[in-house]
Amino acid sequence: MRVIISEVSRRDCPSLALFPVGDVHIGSKACDETALKEVIGHIKAMPNARWIGMGDYCDFINQRDPRYDPSVLADWVSMSDLSDLAGAQKRYFLDLVRPIADKCVGLLQGNHEASIVKHTERDIYSEIVTSIKSDGGHDSDKPLGLGYYGWVLLKFLDHKRKKQDWSWTCRLNCHHGFTGGRLAGAKALNAQRWAWTHPSANVVLMGHSHNTSVQVEQVEHVTPQGNVYTHNITVAYCGSYLRSTTPNATTYSERMGMLPMPVSRIVVHINPHWSQPNQDSSVRIETIPTK
Repeated sequence: MRVIISEVSRRDCPSLALFPVGDVHIGSKACDETALKEVIGHIKAMPNARWIGMGDYCDFINQRDPRYDPSVLADWVSMSDLSDLAGAQKRYFLDLVRPIADKCVGLLQGNHEASIVKHTERDIYSEIVTSIKSDGGHDSDKPLGLGYYGWVLLKFLDHKRKKQDWSWTCRLNCHHGFTGGRLAGAKALNAQRWAWTHPSANVVLMGHSHNTSVQVEQVEHVTPQGNVYTHNITVAYCGSYLRSTTPNATTYSERMGMLPMPVSRIVVHINPHWSQPNQDSSVRIETIPTK
């Protein structure tokens, strides 16, 4: 587990729109690249936008992987790409996100990045982190890689105060995900358990299961002085850019009998209460299905 602290100035971002980008599966024929490019365009155009990588950026299923199926490769994959399929997919993904590399606040590793290490002993996740640092003009020693699980602390600063800087921190608990299943019940229960066992979080972001859902849980605290207060935790599954079906090929979802799910995404809107720093600030999560 790793912790990244990212400062946000009120001058630049009086409020912030955070886009989780994960479960993209670049290199698969079923990847909705049009939807991804649309989101990248939004992030680039919005001054107050940031993004966090949720893992599974590419399909990363090489020929030595038992899941390999040439019929589900993207149309742009050429014969020469097969000699280093993971490298070709990585370069394609990095070319897409290069315009927004400077707005990245953290990058999770997904199970598809982990599988490359298992099958080829290649740490392609670290290659992605290093490239996005370089493309975004981040310092080489800036922490950007979270691994499979970690925290991102968005520290909102108001430098207009004379005596001391005012700050409020939005605590994001981020996990690539571990929940499976065809129906929503197990996912909702795991989200609830995770929120209650991570009571410091304001927001929990999860991927892997390809669904989008948002639920708000609450934890109760008591101070040594006997004052009772509650704290809301918003838990979200962040969606996917991988279609369940695609023409002229049988996808993994179809082979495994998974129920169809829409290509969809979320946006986390964070609005600090600048005038009342002692109050909980507003967090709203928007779910956006692809048209």
